Amino acid sequence: MVRRFESDPIDVRGDGRVMLYKRDGLKKPKYQARIRVPGSAGYKRISTRTGDLLEAERFALNLYDELALHVKAGGSLNTKTFSQVFDEWEKAQHTIRPTKLGGKWDATVERVRSYALKYFGSMKIDKISSKEFSEYWLWRKTNFNRKSPSNGTLKREKTCLVPLFKFAKSKGYISDLPDFSTPAVKPERRPTFTPKEWKRITRMAREWIKDGHTKGSWRDRFVAWQYFLILANSGLRVGEARRLKWSDLRTVSTEDGTRIIAEVYGKTGHREVVFQTGANEYVKRLYDLRLSELGEAPKLSEHLFVHPNGDVIKSMKRALVSLLEFVGIPVERHGKNRTIYSLRHFYATQRLSNEVSPFILAKQMGTSVEMLEKHYGHIVTSTLAATLTKGPQRATISSETKYPFE
Repeated sequence: MVRRFESDPIDVRGDGRVMLYKRDGLKKPKYQARIRVPGSAGYKRISTRTGDLLEAERFALNLYDELALHVKAGGSLNTKTFSQVFDEWEKAQHTIRPTKLGGKWDATVERVRSYALKYFGSMKIDKISSKEFSEYWLWRKTNFNRKSPSNGTLKREKTCLVPLFKFAKSKGYISDLPDFSTPAVKPERRPTFTPKEWKRITRMAREWIKDGHTKGSWRDRFVAWQYFLILANSGLRVGEARRLKWSDLRTVSTEDGTRIIAEVYGKTGHREVVFQTGANEYVKRLYDLRLSELGEAPKLSEHLFVHPNGDVIKSMKRALVSLLEFVGIPVERHGKNRTIYSLRHFYATQRLSNEVSPFILAKQMGTSVEMLEKHYGHIVTSTLAATLTKGPQRATISSETKYPFE
């Protein structure tokens, strides 16, 4: 009788998919099975818990059939729980490149940890399908820390879950990504400012800044006001403005005046943003402030919106609330709070009201015509609608200069 050890396996099916072997060096070794299923990476290794060859073969063949059906349904041979995959994925974030926008993965990881980890934790990750996600989104509607999540919030959570499942697929824990479908996001009119409100804000902003002298916040308010003005005159996103450096700016002389153009890298990739004519002065105020503080021109690598020591100002939220309270304009409008993003929406509203081509505006703001129609459709007139098929119009540029300009 020939003894068979790990180096001398038995090919049960004759195709290498179900192999049996015994480990050498044991007093009463039992058969181990090594199973491979087409369409799934790796092997499944498991003890048959018997030393009888016929029983081991029966066990291995039955298990092969079960695993084949499991893989065909989208499963994996070497699956893990959601919690186990989350731990591996979290550790991996410290070794991979930054996010697309150059940031860290901390916020993405924490968003998954807050709710999805609690819900899916013990589930096998290859068992999480569209059915489980449909139930999860319903669960999330009634499970939250402060307020019920909007459909938009759930959509952002879905975006954070995608990298985790892609990681699971790369490890062979799942063969395909599940359907993450979230509830449809109902288009909502985004909170902004009326022309009358904006006129009041611009008229009283200087008094708000002067009031900062007695509170020791003059500089913070001065910088914040230039920040608000630039966003309202460019349509920049909050993150895009925060990352803006002096080296990203240049000026162009056109037939109707000089304008500043900023190179930004936002969530839709690289693009150039043209500031409204008046924004030249707002940028120059920031430049002159740094010139007086440093005694020399700021370095081109320095960000525009910084503290005296050169550190980037991370948030202007409180400054906006302070300004609105000072001028007597309510923070809430139509049941929603106005935020820094309301300035971007104000820019879009004013441009569309002045019959700027939605095609050109979409390129300027790093979005799509469809998104403009969805969120600002109440502004799109028949005249604007007729321009949707027109190509972009460009002003004739006679010269351009890197900022700062003399």
